[in-house]
Amino acid sequence: MATLQTLRKRLKSIQATADMASALRTASSVKYARISRELANIEVYSKVCDDTLALFGGDVFKRSAKEIKPRNCLVVFTNSRGFCGGFNSEILKFFESCYLQESEQPLLLVFGQKGIALCQTNAWDFEEMSFREIPSYTDAEVLTKKIFDIYASGEADRIEFIYQRFDNMMRQTPTRDVMLPHPQKDDSLDAREMLFLPDMETAVYAPSMYCLTNSVYRIMLGHCAGIQAATTIAMRNACDNAEESIAKLETLINRIRQAEVTNSVIETSSFLAGHFE
Repeated sequence: MATLQTLRKRLKSIQATADMASALRTASSVKYARISRELANIEVYSKVCDDTLALFGGDVFKRSAKEIKPRNCLVVFTNSRGFCGGFNSEILKFFESCYLQESEQPLLLVFGQKGIALCQTNAWDFEEMSFREIPSYTDAEVLTKKIFDIYASGEADRIEFIYQRFDNMMRQTPTRDVMLPHPQKDDSLDAREMLFLPDMETAVYAPSMYCLTNSVYRIMLGHCAGIQAATTIAMRNACDNAEESIAKLETLINRIRQAEVTNSVIETSSFLAGHFE
């Protein structure tokens, strides 16, 4: 059986772990609340943007290149830290599966140290990307310009995003979406049959770029919301497990101390009884 000193060291270690998990849980909860508010603020606008892009499809995003390389550009969103349950393993496994399905070596834009480490381990060519822990609309504008330049110049045939789609706090789903050319909605209303002045490209280019940027921004926010939600859940479970372990250790320590006191009293009584006989 472990000694009291060993048990106390173990208890101190678990208490330190519980304190760290509690701090991480609090921080991730605050960040999740901030991101959730922003997602709620853009929800209605995002639906209008999606409908607009679905109406115009890829017609509005013209290419300047005469030759288009027959490969995809994969924009991959991963996490840079641990402590988030199965979030990292799920997206990395999905990313690796998507990469291996490509017939041509894709152009990779990778966010997050976990994805970067996977690319380095497999010796895949990639470009390292980054944005703040809670992304801003400016971050989305930078990424949108980057992918549009790649698409317009013919460096890639399609731009696809690989990320964890945020469903709710308890569930995130690995997803692969085509961003450019944006899929056109199969509807009776065809944008090509409308009258645009001076022409369709000039009239709808700027609004479509705003819509595309908003789609990128929503994906970035959802990705970060998923990270914070997964971290919150994982740290809550860690706190619960630590508290359970602490309670068991404290009970064991108290029993050992009580047994030592009882043995000491018995030994003292026996000594005194023998001394005065």
